[in-house]
Amino acid sequence: MHTGANRSRRRSVTLGIALISLCWLNGEAARAQDRTQSQQQPFRGGLNPVKDADRPHPVRNDVAQTGEEIVTLRYFKIKKGSFDEFLRVSIEGVWPYFEKLGSRVIGMWKVITTADVDGARPAENKDFDEVYLSTRYASLEHWKASRDGVLHGGNGPDWLKCRAALDRRAALTISTNVIFLKGSMAPGGPYFMAGLDESYEKKPGK
Repeated sequence: MHTGANRSRRRSVTLGIALISLCWLNGEAARAQDRTQSQQQPFRGGLNPVKDADRPHPVRNDVAQTGEEIVTLRYFKIKKGSFDEFLRVSIEGVWPYFEKLGSRVIGMWKVITTADVDGARPAENKDFDEVYLSTRYASLEHWKASRDGVLHGGNGPDWLKCRAALDRRAALTISTNVIFLKGSMAPGGPYFMAGLDESYEKKPGK
């Protein structure tokens, strides 16, 4: 009786170990697959992966479509001290292609500290820099279509340059997210008219 019970317990333990090992191996295989897919399809500015990337994608565009304009405000947390390169690759590689798709970049800014201003961030983060990118789109549908940019702009030399720049930005990015804004652009642009450093005298009365 005891011998049979012991055998049964040993079989149960062996089966349990085998199941644990199988689960661990499956988990490792899944993680390896995720790593491989991540290496093959790097994050590129929130764009969808390009199907048949090596096949030419010539594009003939329809007429411009009307819509309700939106502005995107994308936040980046990037590696410390990398803003100059982050901005440069955006200007040289990313923005020209997205302007070809009809979007209009408003600008990119690094968060700065202003210790002498009430309510402002008092100290700079020592581990990362923070960046905001603002872009205009003709509509929310326009932004969604830009996630599949190759379908609208092709995959010629300008796309290859954009893709390389997006990959470089991804290598510098710690995290990112985007919000959508809807409203109206104010007329005109900002200007600063400083008061002149002059002295004046009161004109004596007659």
